[in-house]
Amino acid sequence: MKGGLYALATAVLLGTVAAGPTNEYSYARKAFQALMRVDEAAAVENATCGPTTTYSTSYGAATCACMTASAIALDVASIAAKGFSSIRLYSTDCDGLSAVSSAALPHGLKLVLGVYISDAGIADAQDQVNDVISHFDGDYSMVEMVVVGNEAIFNNYCSGAELAAFISSVKATLQAAGYTGPVTTTEPMSTLRANTAELCDVLDVVGANIHAFFHSDITAAQAGAFVSASMDELAAYCPGDKAVWNLETGWPGAGAANGQAVPGQQEQQVAIAAIVAAAGGRSAISSFVNELWKAEGDLGVEQSWGCGHLFG
Repeated sequence: MKGGLYALATAVLLGTVAAGPTNEYSYARKAFQALMRVDEAAAVENATCGPTTTYSTSYGAATCACMTASAIALDVASIAAKGFSSIRLYSTDCDGLSAVSSAALPHGLKLVLGVYISDAGIADAQDQVNDVISHFDGDYSMVEMVVVGNEAIFNNYCSGAELAAFISSVKATLQAAGYTGPVTTTEPMSTLRANTAELCDVLDVVGANIHAFFHSDITAAQAGAFVSASMDELAAYCPGDKAVWNLETGWPGAGAANGQAVPGQQEQQVAIAAIVAAAGGRSAISSFVNELWKAEGDLGVEQSWGCGHLFG
């Protein structure tokens, strides 16, 4: 998420909730997404673990160390018990493909895979594509989608043209290895809008990170309407009636106000309920737990997006 600094994402759960959230909000949609702390590769300026640290498969909430396979299995079991159907990984490091897929398989969970582009550039990301091919060895039955890059253009890690060329290369390589599912990327809407000419032709679905909190005129209660309207706008960015995904969203439970956007436990409940009701089937809610390893950021909110406790 962003707001001066961008503390890069964790992992996403796409899914259907069998039971309602613990705050007893009534959701119009059953299918929705939520972010959890499984698998991130990030170079985050001024983050508590250093400017070039790679954070990876499910690190503890207050550390930068990789979580053990047994700890990941406990998290994944909890995620499955809450009714989610898929987990998104942002990269392949820290043995994430093996640990998460092994934990997810008994629960019937799907994976949304990530190929992360860092400040090391696109060439450095190619090994992650090779990791995916090696791990799945032609059987992609549990893979729901592949997301190449997460705000890579926004962070000046590559240009739109460079990202488009890499996505095309990734698609060709994966297809040659037997993968037939969708491939996309995700950026802030303004960044995506500025690069549609380069990106639209190579995207199978259109993804963006839509954070109502970083718009100072949006209250928690208005977050759902904001996300829904933003996704309607997003749908017009690329021709061909492509599916649209909000791949990162949420509301912080603590920190300083951003104008009318006020963080807090009650506000978080209100905002997330509104987002899920308005666009839950196509939105990723950040994040599963608070992440104390992150720098607090300009508004002191970056550690405080954990919301897994809101769901059954």
